[in-house]
Amino acid sequence: MPSLAHAQGRKIDYNRDIRPLLSDLCYKCHGPDEKERKAGLRLDTQEGVAAKVDSGLTVIVPGKSAESELFVRITSSDPNEKMPPPSMGKSLSPQQIDLIKRWIDEGATMRGHWSFVAPVRTQPPVVKNEPAVRNSIDRFVLARLEQEGLNPAPEADRTTLIRRVTFDLTGLPPTPAEVDAFLADTATDAYERLVDRLLLSTRYGEHMARYWLDAARYGDSHGLHFDNERSIWLYREWVIKAFNRNLPFDVFTIEQLAGDLLPNPTIEQKIATGFNRCNVTTSEGGSIDEEVFVRYNVDRVETTSTVFMGMTLGCAVCHDHKYDPFTQREFYQLYAFFNSIAEAAMDGNAIGPPPIMKVPAPEQTAELAALDTQIVSLKQKIGEELAKIEYVEPPVAEGTNAADPKEYVWIDDDLPPGAKPQGNTPWEFVSKADKPVFSGEKASTRTAEGLSQHFFTDASPGLRVGEGDKFFAYVYLDPLKPAKEIMLQWNDGSWEHRATWGEDVIPWGAANSPSRFAMGPLPEMGKWVRLEVECSKVGIAPGATLNGWAFTQHDGTVYWDKAGIITRTPQGNESFESQLVWEGFEKSQSKSKLPGPVVESIKVEADKRNDAQKKLIRDYFLENVYGKTKPVFDPLHQQVAEAEKKRKAVDDSIPMTMVSGELAQRRDAFMLIRGQYDKKGDKVTPGVPAALPPLPKDAPATRLGLAQWLMAPEHPLTARVAVNRFWQQFFGTGIVKTAEDFGAQGQWPTHPELLDWLAVEFRESGWNVKHILKLIATSATYRQASRVTPELAQRDPGNELLARGPRFRLDAEVIRDTALAASGLLVEKLGGKSVKPYQPDGLWESISFLGSNTGTFKQDAGDSLYRRSLYTFWKRTSPPPSLLTFDAPSREACTVRRSRTNTPLQALVLLNDKQYVEAARKLAERMLTEGGATPADRAAFAFRTVTSRKPTADELAVLLRVYESELAEFQADADAATKLLAVGDAKRNEVLDAKDLAAWTMVANLVLNLDETVTKE
Repeated sequence: MPSLAHAQGRKIDYNRDIRPLLSDLCYKCHGPDEKERKAGLRLDTQEGVAAKVDSGLTVIVPGKSAESELFVRITSSDPNEKMPPPSMGKSLSPQQIDLIKRWIDEGATMRGHWSFVAPVRTQPPVVKNEPAVRNSIDRFVLARLEQEGLNPAPEADRTTLIRRVTFDLTGLPPTPAEVDAFLADTATDAYERLVDRLLLSTRYGEHMARYWLDAARYGDSHGLHFDNERSIWLYREWVIKAFNRNLPFDVFTIEQLAGDLLPNPTIEQKIATGFNRCNVTTSEGGSIDEEVFVRYNVDRVETTSTVFMGMTLGCAVCHDHKYDPFTQREFYQLYAFFNSIAEAAMDGNAIGPPPIMKVPAPEQTAELAALDTQIVSLKQKIGEELAKIEYVEPPVAEGTNAADPKEYVWIDDDLPPGAKPQGNTPWEFVSKADKPVFSGEKASTRTAEGLSQHFFTDASPGLRVGEGDKFFAYVYLDPLKPAKEIMLQWNDGSWEHRATWGEDVIPWGAANSPSRFAMGPLPEMGKWVRLEVECSKVGIAPGATLNGWAFTQHDGTVYWDKAGIITRTPQGNESFESQLVWEGFEKSQSKSKLPGPVVESIKVEADKRNDAQKKLIRDYFLENVYGKTKPVFDPLHQQVAEAEKKRKAVDDSIPMTMVSGELAQRRDAFMLIRGQYDKKGDKVTPGVPAALPPLPKDAPATRLGLAQWLMAPEHPLTARVAVNRFWQQFFGTGIVKTAEDFGAQGQWPTHPELLDWLAVEFRESGWNVKHILKLIATSATYRQASRVTPELAQRDPGNELLARGPRFRLDAEVIRDTALAASGLLVEKLGGKSVKPYQPDGLWESISFLGSNTGTFKQDAGDSLYRRSLYTFWKRTSPPPSLLTFDAPSREACTVRRSRTNTPLQALVLLNDKQYVEAARKLAERMLTEGGATPADRAAFAFRTVTSRKPTADELAVLLRVYESELAEFQADADAATKLLAVGDAKRNEVLDAKDLAAWTMVANLVLNLDETVTKE
């Protein structure tokens, strides 16, 4: 609402004085929303107020309030005639009625809403108090003060100035050394050079990013359901860097809304599009994808309109806007710009739901390249070794088919050291078979009728059984000649331990076989089967030693391969001496661990394979399976594995970030009846509201076109909204107080000509953010003292007229960072992953689902406890509590104007929170080691470190009395001192006397809790 004082004694301005009244009291029933309009009466247009009502009377007769039905109705005493109706619960005051009367009598001139008209740079006014002018900003402010009969406040003292501007440009206080240097600099441009220095500090970008992240609704968790962690902190880092390199605001805007749609977008431009992905997301069971997509894109329209246009377009989700000239159709036309972002409805509670992008640091890129080179070199070496091998398939006995494992089986176990094979030749069998299937130098395989054995004895040292070891054998039972019984046997000094399969299995403990273990019936016939016995299940503990082993069968025909003890060697990774046997073995496996192309090639009949398949099989066999080449390739494989493991570790450490991407096929967008996702109305295409300029010529109907439209010179809102928020950062309140609403329900600008001048200056400077901030910071308006007289407090309590400098409580992050800086704990490191400093126990647990990776708060340690608050992990369902106490938002939605409260809870945080108590302790250590030799020097050191100024004699006396009182208490209670000094993870200076340090800690605690400490003035 306008200040009545502003309207006294001058012509009524419709936009300033009348529109807000009509908007607040009349537009709900007689405004832009056609569906809700009563009696066909519209009061927000010239045509509407000039029309006749149903009774035939004219709503407004310019120059004649007595003949205007509007004035008759608002002054009526008849409850059936009076407007607004009593049932509404609102009424016009006598002063407001007088404003409307004067407006009608002055001609009832109406203009379009001021914010929908492109800003025009007016000539800064001439003022009487010319010496008070430092730049054009001051002319606009002084002209208004002179009109009101007021004078500006004198310039603040230099200590106040450096503290104020250092907070406003870096978010941190100046050090005593910086204050001293500024006080000693008597040059006329000392203050301007101070501002330049602060704008070049990397702290500047961190400070500016904090405001932007509120607007972008940045968070480190998804925000809904499990509220798991998400990875998007590289977007935060991009924002910091963008401010530090003074990226023009038009580029800053375009890259965030549509960096991915720029020609050949860079990695940085893609990271910038995280702005669109900062919305809360979900993967809650039972959620409907279509409904979730609607929710996400409604949020994006609301955020974009608030951040760049200062408009409450979310009001038009369900119906035409009731106060501003925006229809529901126009809302969904804007919605259509975002409707084709390529994302899943369900975020999967993943650290980075797609689309995502990995962004390696330069050193990671270099390390990956080095490892890739190493891996390529090793694989080339493998290839070279392969080329050297001349492999000849071992001979096969006449009449056999080497590719069929039923007829050709290879036994490739080596004997244990000292073992004595039983038979006339190595690996001979006792058998009634007519002839051997194959005989080789190292192995032999036979079918058997009756009894067949393969065994050794006297191994020395014996076979040592390890954890998880098994006895095993691969067997094939011929269904035409089934065996009656097969067994695996082992010896620890006598042949009495047998695991037996068969139809007539003798149970364990039978008289004729005291150490026999019944394993069950024979395995399935006609298939290769792995028989195994877990050592731990037959009483053989890890560490036991076996010196003999055998495979035995009774009757029938059993083909078998590779019997022995395997020590955690995966099946299929054994060595073979024959490629044909290996191929046959692999064909027999129900599941293969070979690479897919090798498996598919082996399945092809040998005579039908092409050259590539043959080479693939041969190379794989020689490199990975052939026993004779294992000493060559195994070390190379090990080196490759180690390099690939290192590469994976580096790759896994590369941060990822959520970015925007566009679907190849655009989704259709529709108006949604009452905003319901499943009640579709007319189909719509991307477009912009008719009350604002059209899309620029040749602008695409994409997010890129939308961004270009926002930054077009003729757009009336973007520049105004941006400079208004910059002003708000310095003065606590924008020129338009309602920074989120430049519409009919928003507040009239206190200095409209100044707002427009700044907007045009911003645009014509090349959207130079630092230029505008420097203009504000160097203006005489900003440099005024903040002290207020009783008269001025009565006349202008909100400092709308700017007759004094800004004074308000610092933001949450600045208060915490100030305490860390004063204590010496602050760790300054630009960028990086979010950190988890102290917070009370149980907060996350009380609101989290079981299984959430943010269900339990795990505090960080070391430097992470003392990073700037900008980097604090932001769990949206449970934001950092000490920051929330000082009005930080939850970041679940866009916030461009924080509330600012003063509550007792805030004092309790400053007095008792672990971070602040620890900061007081470390500040006390500085007092004792840096502050001087006397108590007075130490108290003054703490006061000046925190407030930037020297204490008065009275203030110093209070601090010393507190010190003496606390010292006496701690001398009487040494345990209390020890307990106090144990608060916080930072190590205590053990050299300092505990009782003295505890007393000074309480003094430091007091100083950190001063109103002056947490206030910018």
